[in-house]
Amino acid sequence: MAAHADRRVGGDIGVRYDSLGGSGGFLGAPLTGEVRTPNGRGAYVVFQGGSIYWSPATGAQEVHGAIRNAYGWAGWEGGYLGFPRTNEVRTPDGRGAYNVFEGGSIYWSPQAGPNAHVVRGAIRDAWGQYSWEGGPFGYPTSSEFDIPGGKRSNFQRGWIEWRPSGMRMFAESGVPGCGSPHRGASPEEAVTCFMRAWEMGRGDVMANYTSNAIVTEQLKIREVNSGVGPYTVEGCGRATSGFPRTSAGIHCVVQFPAPPGEVHGGVMTLGIGLYDRGAWIEELESIG
Repeated sequence: MAAHADRRVGGDIGVRYDSLGGSGGFLGAPLTGEVRTPNGRGAYVVFQGGSIYWSPATGAQEVHGAIRNAYGWAGWEGGYLGFPRTNEVRTPDGRGAYNVFEGGSIYWSPQAGPNAHVVRGAIRDAWGQYSWEGGPFGYPTSSEFDIPGGKRSNFQRGWIEWRPSGMRMFAESGVPGCGSPHRGASPEEAVTCFMRAWEMGRGDVMANYTSNAIVTEQLKIREVNSGVGPYTVEGCGRATSGFPRTSAGIHCVVQFPAPPGEVHGGVMTLGIGLYDRGAWIEELESIG
């Protein structure tokens, strides 16, 4: 199809086109006029270097390169992704790019292969909870695909699966023998990985194993306070005050049943033993 450098591009699409440099920008000259989308919800113009899509709900947004190729593979605006909500955006690490769409996102990085990949639904939500491409999983290396009973996406350092029964995920953390997030680690395994992560200065991995590691400490307390009953970890987070060199700097709120008027919980600060290399409670603030 021949380019039409003199073809006028108007409306919101024209405004976006001009903001990106017009015919002198990366989009180049228009190859079509404004075309209504088959679903009747919007319009688009195809250029030498990409496309600009518009709908009342999303405005005018450009899509180009490998991300545009993946968008076409997913069915354009008539597929599950719908219209683009953003232009192509560089990732914070400067090593890739993405567009957000109504029904998901498409990510691209040369380090993850030549193609861009679709991430959507519950898998995208789980990935986002672990800091997107900046977290333990890295960039996607596949679009979502079917597995028995569910869906899966592969990433540079792991995978995320969805089934009606729940999510499963695994990523190599860079701490030897310790995945992040962990997959049902025993308390003993959690303590080992907790220590290794502490020695490597990997607070993110430490946090993943904290709840398991604290279980080991709960069992120790239960040996002393027999008959207290089951403990529950209500949540763990970074300590906000100063702590000794051996401390992991993590506080966990722990609750356990107790007779009226007696202590029924505590805020534990988890530390690292200098001699036995075990996790231990450095400080316990009682909750009445």
